[in-house]
Amino acid sequence: MKVNNKSILVLLILLAGLLHASQIDQIIEIDDAAESWVSKDGRPLYFTSSSSQYVIDNQTVRRMPAYDHNAGISLSPNGEYRLFSLLQDLGEMKNNKRYSDYFVLNDHSELLYAVNRGSDSDLKPLVAALSDNGILALVDPVKALIYFYESGNLTAEGQLYEDDGEMSMERNVLMQWVGDQCYILLERPGFNGGSAGKSLFIRINSDGRGQITSYLPFTYLQKLVFQNQRFFVSGYDYSATDKEMKPMIAELRGDGKMLWNNENFGHELKVSANGQYLAVLSSHEFIQLFDLSSKRVEKIRFDNNNRVCLGLSVNNRGQVAVIRVAADFFAKRNTHFSQIFFPQSKENTDVQIDPRFPKLFKIQNDGDRFFIGTNYEWLEISQ
Repeated sequence: MKVNNKSILVLLILLAGLLHASQIDQIIEIDDAAESWVSKDGRPLYFTSSSSQYVIDNQTVRRMPAYDHNAGISLSPNGEYRLFSLLQDLGEMKNNKRYSDYFVLNDHSELLYAVNRGSDSDLKPLVAALSDNGILALVDPVKALIYFYESGNLTAEGQLYEDDGEMSMERNVLMQWVGDQCYILLERPGFNGGSAGKSLFIRINSDGRGQITSYLPFTYLQKLVFQNQRFFVSGYDYSATDKEMKPMIAELRGDGKMLWNNENFGHELKVSANGQYLAVLSSHEFIQLFDLSSKRVEKIRFDNNNRVCLGLSVNNRGQVAVIRVAADFFAKRNTHFSQIFFPQSKENTDVQIDPRFPKLFKIQNDGDRFFIGTNYEWLEISQ
C-alpha cells in the first residue's frame, strides 16, 4: 500500500490532537437551556433558564415554580442554606428606594423566611451573604449600612464607617461569613473630587457588636477567598497622574493584618478544597500556583493564542484549569465555543456555551475532578 507524505502528516496531526485533548463525561443532560448553574463541591444543585429555575436532587431535575427566574442564587459556606435574591424593577421604586426580596431556604429547598428591603442604589441590590446558621447579612453599597436578619426578623443594624462626603456613590463590597462573624471588604470612593481612600477590612459579630476595622494595603478590590481559616484578597492602586496600576495579592489574618503579599494582579483567586494550594490568575498567559504548605510558588506561563482566560479552578493535587475564549469575546459575544485548558499539561478540549450568559463560565471541582455546566449539560472534564 502506498502512503504519501501528506497523508502521514495529517495522521500525525490528528494523533497529536488526540494526545492533547481532555476527556468529557456527561453527568446530567437537561432540556431547558441553562443560563446559570449553582453547585457545591462539583455537585449541581440548581440551574436557571430564561423562564424558570430548577432544583437538582442527585440526577432528578425538578422545576421550582415559586421563584422568579431573574433571582440570583447563593449558598451559605457549608451549603446547608440557600439564598434567592431578587432585585425589583426600576419602575417599582418607592420613596426613592429600590427594593429587593430575599428568600432563605434549607437544603431541601423549603422556604424558611423572606425579607424585603430597600436601598438608595438604583443599579444593584443590597450585597447579601448567608451564614451557616441561616443569618442573613445585607450591606447597603451606598450608605455603608449593615443589617442582620434571623428567622425573618431584623436583629441588628449599624453604620460600617462614617464619611464626611455625600454618601451617594456605590461601593464595591465583598462579604464572607466565618461562623458567627461576618467579614466585609469595602471600598471608599473619593467624594467631591477627592481621591479614594484605602479599602477597609471589617469583622463584625452577627449581633452587630464587636466590630474591628483595619485598612487594606490597596484602594480597589478585586477578589476575596476564604478556605481552611485563611483569608486571601487581591486589589490594586491606581494613579491617574502616572496612569499606573499597582496590583497586590495578600494573605490576611482574621483582624485584617497582612501576613504576606505578592505584587501581581489577582483577577481570580481559588483555593483548593484541602487548603494546600492557592491559584491566582494574574494575566491571560500567567497563573501563579502557591503551595501554602511549603510556601513556594510555581509560575505557570503559556501562550495566550489570542484568547483570554476566566473560570479558574484548582484541585487538591495542585492541578489548574481555566476556560479560554476568543479575545473579542467581551465585545462581540460572537462564539459559542470555549476551551477548557489545563495550562500545566497544555491539554484542552472545546465545549459549547452561549456567550450571552457569563455566569456559565465557571469551572468547579470536588477536590479531584473538574466540572462545568453548559447550556444543556453538566460535564466532567479530565486530563
